[in-house]
Amino acid sequence: MMTYAIDFETYYDKKVSIGELGIHHYLRHYDCEIYMVSIYSDEAGFSYVGEPAGVDWHVLHGQRIVAHNARFDRACFLRLQELGVIPADVVPGEWVCTADMASALSVGRSLKEAVATLLGMDISKKTRTDMCGLNWEQLKEKGMAEEVATYCLKDAWLCHRLWAGYSHLWTERERKLSQLTRDMCDYGVYVDSGLVQEGRLALLGVMEAAANLIPWAANPDNPILSPKLLRAECDKVGITAPSSLAADSEECAAWEEKYGATYPWVGAMRDYRRANTLCKKLDTLASRIREDGTFSYGLKYFGAHTGRWSGDAGFNVQNMPRTAMFGVDMRRMIIPRPGCTFVISDLGQIEQRVLSWLAGDNAMMELLATGVSVYEAHARATMGYTGTEPLKHAAPDLYRLAKARVLGLGYGAGPSVFPAIAKVMAGLEVKPLEAQRIVREFRNSNPLICQLWTKLERALSLTKSGADFTLPLPSGRMLYYRRVTRTPKGLTAEVQGKRQAFFGGKLAENLSSATARDVLGDILLRLDSAGYRVVMHIHDEVVVEVPIEQAEAAAEAVTRIMTTTPDWLEGLPLTAETIISPHYTK
Repeated sequence: MMTYAIDFETYYDKKVSIGELGIHHYLRHYDCEIYMVSIYSDEAGFSYVGEPAGVDWHVLHGQRIVAHNARFDRACFLRLQELGVIPADVVPGEWVCTADMASALSVGRSLKEAVATLLGMDISKKTRTDMCGLNWEQLKEKGMAEEVATYCLKDAWLCHRLWAGYSHLWTERERKLSQLTRDMCDYGVYVDSGLVQEGRLALLGVMEAAANLIPWAANPDNPILSPKLLRAECDKVGITAPSSLAADSEECAAWEEKYGATYPWVGAMRDYRRANTLCKKLDTLASRIREDGTFSYGLKYFGAHTGRWSGDAGFNVQNMPRTAMFGVDMRRMIIPRPGCTFVISDLGQIEQRVLSWLAGDNAMMELLATGVSVYEAHARATMGYTGTEPLKHAAPDLYRLAKARVLGLGYGAGPSVFPAIAKVMAGLEVKPLEAQRIVREFRNSNPLICQLWTKLERALSLTKSGADFTLPLPSGRMLYYRRVTRTPKGLTAEVQGKRQAFFGGKLAENLSSATARDVLGDILLRLDSAGYRVVMHIHDEVVVEVPIEQAEAAAEAVTRIMTTTPDWLEGLPLTAETIISPHYTK
């Protein structure tokens, strides 16, 4: 199998783009045009750049194709097959994504960033920017045809060089996970379009009712979510306005909670903002349903430095509301294909279990093997709980404190931040002096975890300034920290093109998160090998689509696979909660 790098160039503008339309609808938009392709291969001695109709596509049959965004380039390839430009009998041997490879090596995902770090070359993307809003005829009229062709062929050449120089560092296992991610997103999920439309109408009603209570909304020309108009109204009544109205603004949420009862328009702002955010998600979902009723979404392989996946392409399936909002449950809108059902299985407290395993806490492993939760095991091992009843029922307050300690203190958090963590993670109100005592007690009773922090920070500190640090994982994978630097405030390193500060607790968090991710990766590969179709995975949860008549047997098999500890993590008990459901739910 020989390797060919490929790069397609397409028409785009601010509205006709992947971010606005999703890949499927973008490539089928009447303005979209796949007007150029470049193909390059050193070993085959092949180089082509020009219109897609001008190449002998059979040279790619059975060969490896690499692209720096293989999901998009493969979609272009398939679209051209639909249009009859590429013969239907041309079937590549495999598609490989060098953007995924670059991210797995902890360098920037874009071609410009990857080439700068791995090949030491500074490339310009000005041509790509200049192509915005111009179709092929317009590019030729402006005399840009040769410039675009040179740019396109260089991208393919650079992609080939990245693969040739660094593919040996990207394991076959990881390449398979990259491929599974693309296949899963392209396969997509079925959507109950009726529920989507009902939800949109309900949310529009909420927004209309809320707008009637917002003073400046009386003027239809005034934008309701205007920071300037909000500040003016706050000045009138003598309260401080939040600095941001962003959907994820914690400051704004706290402001709404503080003043909502006193000023009805503040509560209305809260309702309007939340309903508007959810309505936009439903608008995106509705606009991207394909002709067969399915929704193709984006999920970024190696979206985080640890290898965790993240949302992509304008719709984040990993960040759907957990519960119904204003009676609208977005998760219920994600349904199986006709004749099928979902088997949903979620690993139990995997990162916290992994942290104890990494620290060598054998006593904790023995407690977990009895079937208790991580929080109860922690309370029994370090907080003096000896009761025979499950902690969650026998002593709810102690259980909540154990949960806050496990989730908040295992990665080095101190007394200054623990109260906020305890509030979010367990709904606890913790005073500053009490936080000092809790943190001190946690560290005294968990010496193995503290030793892990020290060990990891020492290993990083021994790295020469400007050199790279690699952290081996139990799975055999490596975490990369680029160009370690010492600053007056501590150690920093570049990960995925961004410089961050690192200390022992942060490295322990990276290590446990990456290991938990590898557990999920192992599960995904085994589910695939067993013939189960994973249509989504969200953090440590998998959603498997199976025929209804096979649901019970599939649920047992999925649970068995989810709770089978990988050979490289021997001794760690895994648990999973599995349900059968006619729609997605948490």
